[in-house]
Amino acid sequence: MRVYMSRRYLLYIGIIAVMSNLYSLFGIFLDPEASYFGKENLIVDTMMGLLSLIICGILEGLTRKHHPSDDFSSMRLGMYTWFLAAFWTIIIVASLSWNIARQKQETYEVALNEARTIYEKDLIYYRWASNHNGVFVPITAQTRPNPYLKDIPENQITSSSGKALTLINPEYMIRQIYEMQSSRRGALGHITSLDPIRLENAADKWETEALNTFEAGASEITSVEKLNGQPYLRLMRPMITEEVCLKCHAPQGYELGDIRGGISVSVPMDLLLALGRKDLLMFSLAHFSLWALGILGIFLGSQRIKVSIREREEAEARTRSIIENMLDGLITMDEHCQIESLNAAATKIFGFESKEVVGRQIDVLVHFASSITKDPTYSNEDIIRAMGTPHEVTGRRKDDSTFPLEISLSQMQLGGKQFLIAMTRDITEEKIKKSEALRAGQLAAIGEIAAGVAHEINNPINGIINLTQVLLDINESEGKNNAEEMDILKRIIAEGDRISGIVRNLLDFARQRDEIVDEFQIEDVVHDSISLLQYQFNKDGIKPLIEIPKDLPSLRGNPQQLQQVFLNLLSNARYALNVRYKGQNPGKRIEIRSRVLTIEGKDFLRTTVTDYGIGIPQNVIDRIFDPLFSTKPPGEGTGLGLSISLNLVMQHQGYLRFESVEGSQTNAIVDLPVNRHTG
Repeated sequence: MRVYMSRRYLLYIGIIAVMSNLYSLFGIFLDPEASYFGKENLIVDTMMGLLSLIICGILEGLTRKHHPSDDFSSMRLGMYTWFLAAFWTIIIVASLSWNIARQKQETYEVALNEARTIYEKDLIYYRWASNHNGVFVPITAQTRPNPYLKDIPENQITSSSGKALTLINPEYMIRQIYEMQSSRRGALGHITSLDPIRLENAADKWETEALNTFEAGASEITSVEKLNGQPYLRLMRPMITEEVCLKCHAPQGYELGDIRGGISVSVPMDLLLALGRKDLLMFSLAHFSLWALGILGIFLGSQRIKVSIREREEAEARTRSIIENMLDGLITMDEHCQIESLNAAATKIFGFESKEVVGRQIDVLVHFASSITKDPTYSNEDIIRAMGTPHEVTGRRKDDSTFPLEISLSQMQLGGKQFLIAMTRDITEEKIKKSEALRAGQLAAIGEIAAGVAHEINNPINGIINLTQVLLDINESEGKNNAEEMDILKRIIAEGDRISGIVRNLLDFARQRDEIVDEFQIEDVVHDSISLLQYQFNKDGIKPLIEIPKDLPSLRGNPQQLQQVFLNLLSNARYALNVRYKGQNPGKRIEIRSRVLTIEGKDFLRTTVTDYGIGIPQNVIDRIFDPLFSTKPPGEGTGLGLSISLNLVMQHQGYLRFESVEGSQTNAIVDLPVNRHTG
C-alpha cells in the first residue's frame, strides 16, 4: 500500500512539474535563444502549475474514497485508470506538439510568402530598368556617376535645361532601393555575386553557401537566420545572365544564360513570432483545459465504476450467502439437464459433494418416476410437469438410498444461454407429519360424525325407553302378553338394529386399516360416506342426488382412505350450501355422478361431487390445497382436509381438482385409475 502511494505521489509531482514548465519548454523548442525566465513564461507556467495541483488534489481525494488495495478487481481497475490517464496525456501532448509545429510552419510560410512577394516586386523593378537599358537621373551626393559604366557611350548627359544626368543601371537602382530599406526595420534586400564588380555587392557567408548551391542546380534557398541579433527569414534566388546584362558583365566572361549572382531578400520574423507565441498560449491553455477535463472524466468514471463493481460484488456476496444458507436445496443445470452447481443445502440433502456431481445428468440425484424404482430415466414430460409448481419425485443419496423429494423447476435466460434452476426439499419428515395430520383429521372427522351419531342414537334410545315403559305399564295392568306387546317388542328390535348399523359404520371408519388394499366399487364408498353424514343432511334439508351406474368397473386401493376423501368433499359441499341458503331450501342440492373416461390412453373412473353453494373465488382456488389454508371462520375448519385428500388421491395414482363459478356452483372432480394397484 505504501509503495502504491509513493508511486502515486511521484506521478503527481511529475505531472505538476511537466505542466508548470510546458509553455517555457515549448518556447525554447521553437526559439532556442529565447529567455526561459521571461515574464510571459512565468505567468503561464505558474497558472498551469496551479491548475495541475488542483487536478491532482481532486484525483487524490477520489482515490482515497476507495483505495485500490481494497480488493483485487479495484486494484486492477486502478491500474487501467492510470494507464488510460497516461495515454490521454500522451494524446494531448502529441496534439499540442502537432499544433505548435503546424503554427511554426504557418509562421514560416507567411514570412516566406512575404519574401517571395518582395522578391517578385524587386525583380519587376529590375526588369523594367533592364528593358529601358537603365535610366538617367540627376547627379547628387547620394547618386554619383557609376564608374563601372564609363565604357558605355553617353553614360552621362546634360538635360535641355543644362542639368547633369548620369546613367543608372538596374543593379545600381535596386542597390539604392535596398540601402533605403536598410535604414528601417523592414525587409532587406541584397544583389550579390561570387565575382562582384563592386566590393559592396560581395556575398556574406549565408549568401555564399546559397550561390554555391545554385551552381549545383538549386533554384531557391530559404532559412531563418539571425541578422543584427534579430530573426529573419532569408530567401535567395539566382540571377540569370540576359542580353541587357552583358553590357556591364561581358568583360567578366559571362555568357547568355549563366548564373552571375543572386538576389537575397530578408524578412523580419520578430512580429510573426510574437503573434505565434500568442497562438501558442491559446493552444496550450485549450489543450490543458481539455487534458484536465479528460483526466477528471477518466477518474470520475473510474470512481463510479469502482462503486458499481463494489456494489455488484456486495450483491453477489449477499446472493451467495443467501443461497448457501437456504434451507432448501438449489441446483442449477444447463439446458441439457447437466448439473452446474449445488448449494450447501443440496449437498446436505443428497450427501454428494458439489465436485462429485457437477457435469453429470440430474438423474444421478432425482428419479422422476412416480414411484421409487431403480429406473432413473425421465422424459421431457417429466421435466415440464415439474416446472413452476412443486412436484413430488424420488431423491437418491450418495449411499444409493431413496427418499421422497419435492422439486420445482424454473427457467432462466442469462446472455445467450438457458439455465434450469431446481429447488429441492426433503419431505420425509413432512410426509410423516402429514400422516400424523391425516390421523388427526380422521379423529376430527370422527368427532364431527359422533355428534350426528349421538343424535341418531338418542331417538332410538328414547323410543326404547318409552315403548319399554308402555310394555311395563301393560304388563302391570293385565299381567299377560298380547299382540300389541309383541308389536312393541318388534319395534324395539328394529330401533336396536338401526343403532347397531350406525355404530358399526362409525367403527369401520375409525379403525386404522391403511395396509389393506382390495378391489371395491366406488358406489359403496359413496354410500358409506353419505350414510355417515345423513343426519347432518336431514337436519340441513340437503338432498343428495346419486347417479352411479351399476356396471362401472371396480377400483383397487384402500376404500377407507377414499371414504375420508369423499367425506371431506361432501362436508365442504354441505358448508357451502349452508352459507348460501339459511335453513330449509330446495336449492340445497348435492349431485354425485360417476363415469369412465380415457386420459392419455389410460382408463379412469371420474366421480364428480357438485354443490350449488357459494363457489370458490378465482384468487383462492389456486391455494385450496395448501396445508393450513382455510376460508372458513375459526373453529369451522383446520385447513388440512383438502391437502390430505389430495395426497390420498395421489397415492392412488389419481387426480383431484376443482372447477368453480363464484356464487353459483363448485365441481370437485376425482379421477381414479381403473383396477390399478397403488400399494
